[in-house]
Amino acid sequence: MGLGAGAVSYLIAETLTPKQVASSGDHDILLANRLGFIYTPVVGLWLGWLQRSWRRALVGAVVGIIVGFFYLWLCASLNFLAIMVGFPCLLGGGLAAVVGSNRSHWLTGLGARLGKGLLAGLVLGFVYMVTLNVAGGMVMTAHDQSDDSTQNYVTMMWRAGPVALGISSALFFILIRWAVGLTRVRILVFEDVEHQNVEPGAAPNGGPAAIETIKVKRGRQYGDQ
Repeated sequence: MGLGAGAVSYLIAETLTPKQVASSGDHDILLANRLGFIYTPVVGLWLGWLQRSWRRALVGAVVGIIVGFFYLWLCASLNFLAIMVGFPCLLGGGLAAVVGSNRSHWLTGLGARLGKGLLAGLVLGFVYMVTLNVAGGMVMTAHDQSDDSTQNYVTMMWRAGPVALGISSALFFILIRWAVGLTRVRILVFEDVEHQNVEPGAAPNGGPAAIETIKVKRGRQYGDQ
């Protein structure tokens, strides 16, 4: 689901981005503005759909649009770090804080959800940047090169962008489910516990031949609440 949502959102945003731009930086800013209003509501709607709650879906979509406006403001600063890292962290933290699971208390678990959401957003931004740089060098060939470096860049983004956002979005969808409390991480811990088997007919305080000591591994699960 995350893979498809990321790739399709990117293609829609790229389609709505003007083809004739002055520089690659202008292209990225225009693309980011559109992604901020397309991808974010999709994630919010998906979280509500998972919980079979139209109210939560609507709240998630509204939060996503609000994040889009904040992102529009971040893009105006032309700060690369704020654009590439600030937006996904805003998205993850905002959604996790507001669109919590119906199994969790909204106020008491707010801090934990916010921290997990920020982590999920950080992963989204980092994986997107790395994948885009790796895929960008793989999708362009010598036949695609022209004298217009900006158009070369736009062509590269058309090919590598959906892959980058699709992969990073797939990871983000898994982590945001964990952040809002829809999934839990369980750790299995093994302990050695001794049991004594007493032979039938032997006295309770029988000798060594009457008692056999067996070590059994018993598992305990600790859930991430």
